[in-house]
Amino acid sequence: MMVSSPLLTALTLAVALLVLTHPALAGESPPVVTVDECALIGNGVKRLACFDAVVNTRERVNQASEQEIEAVEQRTTLLAPARDGDGGEVIAGTGIAEALVSRHLATEKAFMSFAGGFLPYKQSYLLPYTRSFRPNQTPSTPTLGDTDYKYGVDEDEAKFQISFKLPLLTGLFDDKTTLWFGYTQLSFWQLYNTAESAPFRETNYEPEIFARYDAGLNIGPGRIDTVAIGFNHQSNGRTEPQSRSWNRITGTLVYGVDNWLFMVSPWYRLPEGSDDNNPDIDRYLGYGDFLAVYKIDEDQSASLKLRNNLRHSDNKTSLEIGYSFPIGDTLKGYVQYFNGYGESLVDYNHRSHRLGFGIMLHDWL
Repeated sequence: MMVSSPLLTALTLAVALLVLTHPALAGESPPVVTVDECALIGNGVKRLACFDAVVNTRERVNQASEQEIEAVEQRTTLLAPARDGDGGEVIAGTGIAEALVSRHLATEKAFMSFAGGFLPYKQSYLLPYTRSFRPNQTPSTPTLGDTDYKYGVDEDEAKFQISFKLPLLTGLFDDKTTLWFGYTQLSFWQLYNTAESAPFRETNYEPEIFARYDAGLNIGPGRIDTVAIGFNHQSNGRTEPQSRSWNRITGTLVYGVDNWLFMVSPWYRLPEGSDDNNPDIDRYLGYGDFLAVYKIDEDQSASLKLRNNLRHSDNKTSLEIGYSFPIGDTLKGYVQYFNGYGESLVDYNHRSHRLGFGIMLHDWL
């Protein structure tokens, strides 16, 4: 088959143009990209690919020894040191908890730039074995009366919680303000009650929407890290007479100093009128939570959550104590003790007393 002269000429010119304009084919070196230029790329995937290309990540990892890699990981454990309110100078004497908050916020932004997907929120854990020393056999409320489970509630059961959040709007007013959707689910499973086919005794569903401001404001010996306000709904998804639910306007302030992290979370319950199935819940759960977390080291945390109804007479206090610790290289063990009201919605007016053992999937920090 013969190619016409005009067509052959056009193909020859096209190949010549490609050779002359493509740096690699023309014998020229490709344009040099620096690490600083990679940092300007907004898309997380492209930014990481740029860094990998510039530093030749795979070759460097293959050439490094395990001891060198481990030494680097130890030196960069606290990647994001605490900085002043303008994101400038590093604060001297920053504690573990404060530095971990900074790293946590930086990691959030990195994940959002990659996919904008689900991120850890509150604690997520699995307690395969817990012992409830006073299980509530007959849940009740003033409006719905007494009820039962149609079976005897075992003292031994499993308890687990999953919690995540999803960024809805980033840079809402500035780079420090983000609108989030959060979801937390807490379940109590009669795992060892084989006579009744191991039913789920209670599950609490807690969706919420909140705006968070990453303040980074130095006050006193520490720093106000974040401030948030939002709307929270919590219910157990049951029908009457075991239905429980409430709606709240919530706020959160996180303050870090040295190895301590303090979180104050007040709320205001929205009135529900005559169809309220737990009208006296404030009498038992009060108007907010106070959380204190102490970072013993990078892998160990001790936490205390307190709740009080702020009443002079008929005062009620609840507490939850937790301790997480490393098991091997990647797994964390978790021990939890609870004593008080509101461990679950169906038991909001019953004092629970529980000790549990399991694993921590995601800690506060």
